Amino acid sequence: MGHIDAQVLAAPRTLAPMSRRPELKPGEALVRVDVAGVCGTDLAIYSGDYPVPLPRVLGHEFVGTVEDVVGDSGHGWAGQRVVCEINDTCRSRGAEPCPACAADMPTHCHRRVTLGIDGWEGAFATHVVAPVANLHAVPDAITSDAAVFVEPLAAAFQTFEMTPVAEGEWVVVLGAGRLGVLVCAAAAALGARVLAVARKPSSLDRARAMGADEACSAGEAAARIRQLTGGLMARLVVEATGTADGVSRALELVRPRGTVALKTTCGLPPPDLDLTRAVVNEIRFAGSRCGPFPKALDALATGAIPVESLVEARFPLGELGLALDAARSRAKVLIYPSPKSRE
Repeated sequence: MGHIDAQVLAAPRTLAPMSRRPELKPGEALVRVDVAGVCGTDLAIYSGDYPVPLPRVLGHEFVGTVEDVVGDSGHGWAGQRVVCEINDTCRSRGAEPCPACAADMPTHCHRRVTLGIDGWEGAFATHVVAPVANLHAVPDAITSDAAVFVEPLAAAFQTFEMTPVAEGEWVVVLGAGRLGVLVCAAAAALGARVLAVARKPSSLDRARAMGADEACSAGEAAARIRQLTGGLMARLVVEATGTADGVSRALELVRPRGTVALKTTCGLPPPDLDLTRAVVNEIRFAGSRCGPFPKALDALATGAIPVESLVEARFPLGELGLALDAARSRAKVLIYPSPKSRE
């Protein structure tokens, strides 16, 4: 078994090459990373806005090919193209369940480690070691550049697992960045009508291409959703701006007894959050993160969500620092860890 070569974050904005020999335990697979994606969480950790234990190999959005498996659970996985759940839990290890796992909340496992974030080295590397139980086979109908979107698209669908939407109802999505446009696509796939709100005309165009029925600037949003809902405002407003003032803006657009869904981990507190308004209007806040991989895979297999159109730059692993800097202004940046992964 060869080495894993990676770029490790030693301190905020400080990357260094690392090489280690993997040691597989029973029930684990060695997965060659074919393509990895950069997301907002990676950028927040890289900049130091989202503190995690360092050093750490970042990256949790990836598609790869299984090269080796230890144990009986590996039957049939060798050579499979896969995506990977990012929470390593009691359930994925077949261990005695903690209270959260016993309550069917494995993503909140008391013993979990999280790929590329806390306790589990991530996908900005040539290989990832992962529990076989976390793997999902990728259908041939999905390209690798599309499959890298499974994890964030699943997170987008989780918004509506937490707060279901009715067919035809208006949902406001604040922010049409790399996650916001996937939320637009997921809402549209579930039959909701979507008003996307963003600052840049290019972001508004991208939101429309990903399923938004309407798109406007932040300054126009309150008047537009008021018009669309007969003055009631939106029952569900999704905050996906990644900015500190996004929650305050969401409170201006949500109706009484509505829900503000929080989708970003920008690591910055809202400067002027009006909790009195939230109490008087009986507003619910619903955080959500990791979501259903099968639902995301099914959506991508149909080709109905054009995720590959979001890719704006590609970099080799050795240029990870440049890739992370580029991702601050690009819709989606992909990392190719080895020449073989670009064939």
